[in-house]
Amino acid sequence: MSEATPLKPCSYFLVRYVPNLAREEFLNIGLFLHSPEEQFLDCLFTDDVRRIKRFHPQADTELLRELQPHFEQQIKEHEDHLEDFLREMQESYSNLIQVTPPHACLLHEPQAEMAALFARYVGARLAGPPPQDTRMRIRQRLTDAFRRHGVLDLPRFEKHVPASQWTEKGDPFCFDFGYRPFAREGKPNGHTKLVHALSLKRDNEIAHVLANTLRYVRRREPAELTAVVEGLPAPNDEVALHSQRVLLDAEVQLRPLAEVDAYAQSVRAELTPTLYS
Repeated sequence: MSEATPLKPCSYFLVRYVPNLAREEFLNIGLFLHSPEEQFLDCLFTDDVRRIKRFHPQADTELLRELQPHFEQQIKEHEDHLEDFLREMQESYSNLIQVTPPHACLLHEPQAEMAALFARYVGARLAGPPPQDTRMRIRQRLTDAFRRHGVLDLPRFEKHVPASQWTEKGDPFCFDFGYRPFAREGKPNGHTKLVHALSLKRDNEIAHVLANTLRYVRRREPAELTAVVEGLPAPNDEVALHSQRVLLDAEVQLRPLAEVDAYAQSVRAELTPTLYS
C-alpha cells in the first residue's frame, strides 16, 4: 500500500445474532462497510456454522446462511440511496438479528481492507472472501485501479455521468464514469467514452439497460461504452452468456477484472497528451 494513498472516512456496522434479548448475549456474525466517498457498501457474514452452534445449539443455521445473499441483493436494489438503506436497516433489525450504530474508521482502499476488519471483529471465514461477482465489488475494484493509476483526478474524467443528458429529463440512470480523450489525427478518439461495472452473472437487467441507453447516446453523438465485468462466462452459465450477448450486440466492449489495471493505464494514456500519440 502506497503511503501516498489518501485515507477515506468510512463506517462499519456490526451484525449481531441475539437469540435471547433478555440475557443481552450476542455473537458478531457479520459486518457492513460503507464508504460515502466511493458510494460503496458491502457486507461479509460468517460461514462458521460450528461457531454459531457452540454459541446457540438451537440456531437456525439455514436462516443465517441466507444472510449473505439476502443483503447482497438488498445492496444492489438500494445502490442509488445507500444512506437511506443503512438507516432503514438499523431500524428494522433489532431483535434476533441486530445491526449496531456506525463505527467510524479511516481506510486507504475499503474493499481491500474489509477482510481485515471482518477478521478483527467477527472472525475468519472458512471459505475465504466471497466471489468478486457483485456489481458493488467490481465497481470498487475498478475505482481503486483508476485511483492507483492517477485517473480519478484528471480534469477530463467524470464520475456518475447522468444518462439524462442524452435520453430525457428524469432518467435516473448514471454511468459510473465517462471521459472524452484528446483528439489525435488518424485515431478513433475525441468522442465520448463511458465506463460501467456490472456482473454478467447477476446483472442481466443492467446489461439490457446499458444496451438500450447506449442506443440513445449514439443518436446524439458518437460514443463508446466499456463494461467491466467479473470475468468471461463459463460455457454452461446461460444467464452470464445472455448478458454477454446483449452487450456485444450493442457493440459494448467487455473488460474482465483481471485486466483492470491494464485498462486503467490505457484510459490514463488517452487523457494524457504526452502519452497518447
